[in-house]
Amino acid sequence: MSFLTTPDGTRLRISDRGDGPPILLVHGWKGSHRLWDRTAERLLGRHRVVRFDLRGMGESDKPRGPYDFDRMADDVGAVIRQLELEDVTLVGWSMGCTVSLSYLERDGHGVGRVVLTNGPLRLTRADDFPHAMPAEQFDGYLAELAGGWPASEREFQRESLLPDADPAILDWLYAVALQTPLDVALEIVRAQARLDMRAAVARLRVPVLAAYADGDPYYPTSLADHIAACAPDGRAVIFRASAHCTPIEEAPAYADVLSRFATDPDSLPTS
Repeated sequence: MSFLTTPDGTRLRISDRGDGPPILLVHGWKGSHRLWDRTAERLLGRHRVVRFDLRGMGESDKPRGPYDFDRMADDVGAVIRQLELEDVTLVGWSMGCTVSLSYLERDGHGVGRVVLTNGPLRLTRADDFPHAMPAEQFDGYLAELAGGWPASEREFQRESLLPDADPAILDWLYAVALQTPLDVALEIVRAQARLDMRAAVARLRVPVLAAYADGDPYYPTSLADHIAACAPDGRAVIFRASAHCTPIEEAPAYADVLSRFATDPDSLPTS
């Protein structure tokens, strides 16, 4: 099966391969299932690995909208139900963290544990939440993205990688990002900016792993500690050799952590 159709008629591009305890991978803003290639390849043989393109992105349909996180959460539910996934490890990367937490708040069927990787609980700082970018930095990103598209997108992707990253990886990220129309990208991130998922973490009733990188320019490792402390059953792992793209830049170590967590969450220390 290469595509799955949601109840509202949107076709989602999916990849469903391998056998074993299931892992569902949810990509981030302007991403696609292909950005999980390095991690997925290392999980196959141990796990059933399911990944898909969020609506409006990658090879999935790009309907008129609206694009909000209730709809994307429902798309996660459609994938889980139509593929009959049970006790799945739900893994969100970047904006995929918001999608995953939205699904757990809205539905949660079939999920046995969740991994949050290099993603926000809210996009901008608050007086009681320093683990995000200042509002002016966020506004600047959006203004630069819209005003300089598509060259601005390449610069955005460059900042997501370590300075010495292989140029081929930057080319790959950029090509995938251009599959998302600019208007869709802006509508999605503006919807995300209205959300605050801190309470959602505190309400989780499944084991939670916060996997963050100390080279990430957007989300500090202090956020991993915050999630691990706030979740009823939380733990954190910090990666030392990646920026925002840990599933690409540290795929072997990252895949090993996912596999351990998917099969035995207690093998990783709790907060």
